Amino acid sequence: PEKVISLFQWGRSGTGLLHSLIDGHTEVSTLPSIYFSEFFDQANWERITTGGWDEIIDRFIATYEVLFDASSSVPVASKSGKFISNIGVQEGMANVGLQKDEVLCVDKALFRQVLGNLMDCFEEIDAFVFFQLIQAAYDRSINDYNEKSLIFYHIHNPDTYAQLNFLRLVPNCNWVLMVREPIQSCESWVTINFLNNDYFDIASRIVTMLFEIDSIVHEKYNSIGVRLEDLKERPRETIPALCGWMGISEQESLYEMTVQGKRWWGDPSSPDFEKDGKDPFGETSIKRKVGSIFSKNDQFILRTLFYPFSVRFGYLDEDLEQFKIDLDAIKPMFDKMFDFEKVIVDRTQADPAEFMQSGPFLYLRSGLLERWKTLNKFGTYPNMIKPLKIARV
Repeated sequence: PEKVISLFQWGRSGTGLLHSLIDGHTEVSTLPSIYFSEFFDQANWERITTGGWDEIIDRFIATYEVLFDASSSVPVASKSGKFISNIGVQEGMANVGLQKDEVLCVDKALFRQVLGNLMDCFEEIDAFVFFQLIQAAYDRSINDYNEKSLIFYHIHNPDTYAQLNFLRLVPNCNWVLMVREPIQSCESWVTINFLNNDYFDIASRIVTMLFEIDSIVHEKYNSIGVRLEDLKERPRETIPALCGWMGISEQESLYEMTVQGKRWWGDPSSPDFEKDGKDPFGETSIKRKVGSIFSKNDQFILRTLFYPFSVRFGYLDEDLEQFKIDLDAIKPMFDKMFDFEKVIVDRTQADPAEFMQSGPFLYLRSGLLERWKTLNKFGTYPNMIKPLKIARV
């Protein structure tokens, strides 16, 4: 299929859940997990193609060993040139099935044969054509011969280059951004980094969330935001609305978490894994109180900067007068440490003055200030992503 819908991460907002619901749809072709988030990075493409046409299939299989055996420890390329080992295990792909004792796998020999036959129909390929052929070979290797109308690509959280190169190759792509109440989403996303005193990643993730809501991608391409809260609280209204936007039929499989047709139990790293693992629409995550990392003071700054998004997606009632007051109030606060930063300084016994001159500290402030300037000038973020329209029943 030529039509592609890409699923993009925003904080921690349930992309794995949505992917698992889409997985079993007969009209949709999709590869498991987030293995391919950096597939369109140039370094990755060179790694696969460096041996020429005759070696491309074997090099792909060696690069993505985890696709064929989810228990594989062979690392997969991730953001910023990093590699992640044991990603299949981390993503819950090695304990699927009704008894949680099956490992996701694909027959390498069959896949190699099918992909080779498909490639014989082409005189040249680029990264996207090869990606389409991988999808087709994967489907046939797992005995899925249904007619597909679209590819659902969980691009997740790619590097800028990988995302832009993908857009160059697939200019008609459609985008789905999973969203969640922003403070709750952000706090959940930085939890592990906070526990590890990884301040660099915390600063980077906060800035990423603040700038993603009005990304140029969402302005220039067909994009919608889907609230995790709607998916969990109103699945029977939200899923049909999403099907309408995607151009596929509603099927009962959309209400079950599966991967490769097998029962998926959720992300093992989620704090709600044990509570909601059996229920795709369990509400523990969206009912969680914030404050484990961000103090009320921290929340006030972030909530003000997220205000236009929160109003658009129904997380806050509109109050422009109070917003202007809050916007004026937070700017002087940028020069001081957040309370969560004070905790990291105390735990690491860092020098406060040196900490406030560090790269991550200054980077976070530059992001906060840039967002503040936009809000101060326009009163909103122009070209923000729009929410999925859901009919009230």
